[in-house]
Amino acid sequence: MRWDFRLEESPGTPANDQPTFLRACEAFLLQGMAERRWTYWVAADDATLVSHIFIQRVPKVPKPNRIDDAFGYVTNVYTRPAYRNRGIGTQLMARVLGWAAEQDFESLIVWPSEASVPFYVRAGFQRSADMLEYLVRPYVL
Repeated sequence: MRWDFRLEESPGTPANDQPTFLRACEAFLLQGMAERRWTYWVAADDATLVSHIFIQRVPKVPKPNRIDDAFGYVTNVYTRPAYRNRGIGTQLMARVLGWAAEQDFESLIVWPSEASVPFYVRAGFQRSADMLEYLVRPYVL
């Protein structure tokens, strides 16, 4: 689904062939799970994955009043086109938000596409004036 998601966002000829990409993506996902840095949420229709949300736990530097703190980086939020507008992504996001509260994350952050902003706003995300961003290089879809 990651292959489809990125090509939907940025049509054209990919820089890598699909088998090379799939091997690299699988290695990344398995390592993230093994190291417990990433949590992957999925929705399925029988044996077919139809939607997913990835969350990276980002630990914060200890503070005198809170030694162990973290926030979540939300990414790779995608629902297959044939399953959109059925509330699947909304239900999945609601579970993610509940889980983030159970994990006691301080916040969740996301860099949404313009088209996805309404989805995040409906889920309760708000624009923040607290963050500044320095772009080291242009974002590559």
